[in-house]
Amino acid sequence: MTGIMVATVLLGDNKIMKQRKKSWDEKVLVVQGSFERIKNEGDFPAIFYQNLFFLKPQLKEYFKKTDFEHQDKALMHGMEVLMGFLGERKGHPRQQLLRLSHSHSNQGLNIHPHDYYYWIEAMIMTVKEFDPYWYTDMAYYWREVLFFPISFMISQYFTPPEH
Repeated sequence: MTGIMVATVLLGDNKIMKQRKKSWDEKVLVVQGSFERIKNEGDFPAIFYQNLFFLKPQLKEYFKKTDFEHQDKALMHGMEVLMGFLGERKGHPRQQLLRLSHSHSNQGLNIHPHDYYYWIEAMIMTVKEFDPYWYTDMAYYWREVLFFPISFMISQYFTPPEH
């Protein structure tokens, strides 16, 4: 594992601010590596949903008739789609993310764009628990990297599916 380059900036009153220096591609690699380490952990989806419902209990309503055996697989498949989109934003990964976006849009499951905030935070909480190589800055990397495909999904909330 490479060290994190940090620049320090002296602010007023002798306060120090650290600046993270990883490039976008480095952050993506960190997140993808982290995902590879946790993706086969059997309890991961269950703990993720515990964290999600802890952060926003109202989200349980979306899942009241859910077969969680199927949903657990869907969660991990969705994560594979998000990770794939990070590497290649054209062709098949884009089409997969479009399908996922439309299934969660106002014409599908109607997952409100605001709820993705809780989803991202629950994902970070859960990965932190499962990734044996977790370090503090990874929360920032996960948040930034996931925001890219999630913001694409949010942009599709009111967009009718292409036929």
